[in-house]
Amino acid sequence: MTHEPRSLEDELAEDEQREPLGLRAALDAITASAREDDVVVTVDLHGKLVGLELGPRAVELRPVALAACLQRLTAHAAEAALAAGAEVLAAVLDEPVELPVS
Repeated sequence: MTHEPRSLEDELAEDEQREPLGLRAALDAITASAREDDVVVTVDLHGKLVGLELGPRAVELRPVALAACLQRLTAHAAEAALAAGAEVLAAVLDEPVELPVS
């Protein structure tokens, strides 16, 4: 008896059946924002910048100051998004998910 290789579609369908309902969608929907003065950054679960709002005062900042602000806010938002993802996983696993301390 020979086994034919499984198609990618079969593998993906099986993954969908094994995945807890809505887990992937819940993780994909996670975003977090951080605000400072007239600057708001929004990131996804992976810390990727998905939104940026610069108000009038932010545009007046020196480039170095604006860059530092964006870096700081992105880091804070990424930590919040990761914590939100851990909460989703903890609920599915029914146990706490430990995050590394930064």
